[in-house]
Amino acid sequence: MRRLLSLYRGLNIRLGGFAVLDQALVGGTNVLTAVIVGRLCGPAELGLYALATTTWYLILAFLDSLIISPFTVFVHRLDDEKRTTYAGSAIAHVAGLSVIATTALVFGAALLYWTGYPKLAVVIAALAVTLPVRLLRQFARRFHYASLNLNRALVLDISVAVLQVSALATFYYLGFLSAAGAYLAVGVAYVVVLSVWLIRQKKSFRVRREWVFVDFLKNWILGRWLVASQLSTIVAAQSLPWVIAFALNESQVGIFFGCTMLVRIGAPFLVAIQNVLAPRSAEAFAESGLAGLRRVVKQTTVGLVLVMGVFATFLVFGGDFLVRSFFGTDYGGQQAVVALLAMSELAYASMLGAASGLTVLERSDLLFRSHLIGILVTVAMAFALIGEYGLPGAAAAQLAGTAIGSVAAIYCYRGVVRNLLECELAEPTA
Repeated sequence: MRRLLSLYRGLNIRLGGFAVLDQALVGGTNVLTAVIVGRLCGPAELGLYALATTTWYLILAFLDSLIISPFTVFVHRLDDEKRTTYAGSAIAHVAGLSVIATTALVFGAALLYWTGYPKLAVVIAALAVTLPVRLLRQFARRFHYASLNLNRALVLDISVAVLQVSALATFYYLGFLSAAGAYLAVGVAYVVVLSVWLIRQKKSFRVRREWVFVDFLKNWILGRWLVASQLSTIVAAQSLPWVIAFALNESQVGIFFGCTMLVRIGAPFLVAIQNVLAPRSAEAFAESGLAGLRRVVKQTTVGLVLVMGVFATFLVFGGDFLVRSFFGTDYGGQQAVVALLAMSELAYASMLGAASGLTVLERSDLLFRSHLIGILVTVAMAFALIGEYGLPGAAAAQLAGTAIGSVAAIYCYRGVVRNLLECELAEPTA
C-alpha cells in the first residue's frame, strides 16, 4: 500500500511539473509576443492587438466549454474504442466552431471597416484568417492533457514557441510586423506544427457521422452552463480594454494590456493547475466519490492561495519596475494598476478549486451565476471609475468583480457539498 501511495505521489509530482513547465512555456511565449509588439510597434499597436485578443478569448470560451471541458470529463468513462470515436467527434466539433467563428469575424471586420475603424478591422481580419489553426492548436494540447500525456503537450508547445518567435523575427526583419502581422506570424507557426501533429495522431481519431451530433448533445448538457460561466468571466475581464478605448484611447489600452500581461506571468501556473485539476477532479470523484473530490479541491485551494499570495506581494511592490523593464518607459508609472491587477489574480486563484468541484458535480449553472455577479460588478464599476480615475479605476473594477464572483463560487460549492453530505447521512435511516 505504501509503495502504491509513493508511486501515486510521484506521478502527481511529475505531472504537475510537466504541467507547470508546459504552461510556463505557453504563457512565456504569449508574453514575449506582446512585449515584441509593444516595444517595437508602440502602445497604439499593442492596444489594437489587445482588442483583437479579447475577441479570441471569447471564441476560446466556446471551445473550452462545449468541446474541451466535456471531453476531459467524459473521456475517462469510455472504453478505448469509444474514446477514439468521441475524439473524432471532438475534432468535427472544432471544425464546426471554426467555420462559425471565422464567418462571424469576417462580418465583424467588414462592419468595423465600414464604420470608420480600418486599423482594427485589419487586425480582426488577420485573426479570422488564423482562427482555425488557433482553435486546433488549443484542442491538440488539451487533448494530451485530458489523457495526462503532458510530455507530448510539452513537445507540441516547444515546437510552436520556437517557430512562433522565429516567424515574428522574420516579419520584423521584412518590415511587416504590426498587430495584424503578429497574428499572421503566429498562424504560420501553428500551420507548420499542426500539420505534423495531425499526421502523427490520425489513429487517435475516428469520425463517425452518426455520433457527431449525439456527442455534441451530450457535451451541450454539461457545457451550456460552462460556456455561459466562462463567457461571463471573460467578458468581465476582456470588456475593460473596450471601455478604456471608448473612454480614453488605444494607447491607454496598450498600456493597460502591458500591465495585464505582466501580472499574467503567473497565469501559466494557474492554467497548468486548471488543466491537470479538471481530469484529476473527475478521476477522484469517479474513484472515491465526494470525499475524493473534496480532498482535491481543498488541497488545490490552499496551495494556489499560498503560491499566488507570494506572487501578488512581489508585484505589489515591484510591478512598475517590471512593466518599464519589459515594455519600455512609455508604459511606466502604473504601480497602482499592477498592484490591483495582482490582487485580482489572487482572488481568481482562490476559486479555481471550487469551480472544478462544481463542474464535476455538474452544477456549472451555479458557477455561471457566480461569474455573472462578478461581471455585473466589474462593468458597472468600470463605467463609473475609468472616466475619473483612468487605468487605476479599470484595475479596481476588475478586482472588485473578481473578488465578489470568487466568493460567490466558493459559497455555492460549499452549499452543494453540504447538501450532498446531508443526503448521504440520511440514506441509512430511510
